[in-house]
Amino acid sequence: EVATWIENFLFSFTVLVGLDQRVERRKKGYGNNSNVPPDHNVVCLVEVTPVTTSNNNGNDSTTAVSYNEKIVGIAELSWQPPDPTRNAPPFVLPYFAKDLISRFITNDNGTNNRKVPKGYVSNVLTWKSRRGLGYSRVLMAALEGIARRWGCADIRLHVDADELTGKVARGLYWSLGYEAVPDRGNNQVGYEWMGPSMANRGLYLVEGVPLLYLRKSLNE
Repeated sequence: EVATWIENFLFSFTVLVGLDQRVERRKKGYGNNSNVPPDHNVVCLVEVTPVTTSNNNGNDSTTAVSYNEKIVGIAELSWQPPDPTRNAPPFVLPYFAKDLISRFITNDNGTNNRKVPKGYVSNVLTWKSRRGLGYSRVLMAALEGIARRWGCADIRLHVDADELTGKVARGLYWSLGYEAVPDRGNNQVGYEWMGPSMANRGLYLVEGVPLLYLRKSLNE
């Protein structure tokens, strides 16, 4: 029980630290005098609903309009080491740390060319009652725009590989032009149980979870 409590505490602490860092990155934004954008961006999609109220005071009546704001979707873009077998950490690492980690990643073709962090999409979420309205496409368009501003040649992400639970998300990313980064033979763990449609689709085991690693070129 003590070990479980410690594990839960550390997990909660890590998540809270990560959330705090994301809020700070969101507040930072793009400064007018800064040529270097923040290396971790959180995009929020907000629905603005007008609310009209009328005030009747005898012969005089006035109408006031206010606006209710509700966050209906979020998504994140950050620089991350281009490692298909690792997900983005729950906390925000400084860029120099990501650059250092990238140096130890083996190239797909076996060469020793130095790798650098790439634009990475994570946590694309929409409110359950707002799904099916195209909000995820709006979020992805915003992230791809930021990545182009960063000068990224491509953008990458992981997505659920399960045939059922990941079907909608995979369909979204494939329709937007994302393609699999095939496994070059260093991640053979056996996925026959997932069906033939998963073969050669960039399947990797990430922290014990089968995920697809996808990439989209931004130069087209």
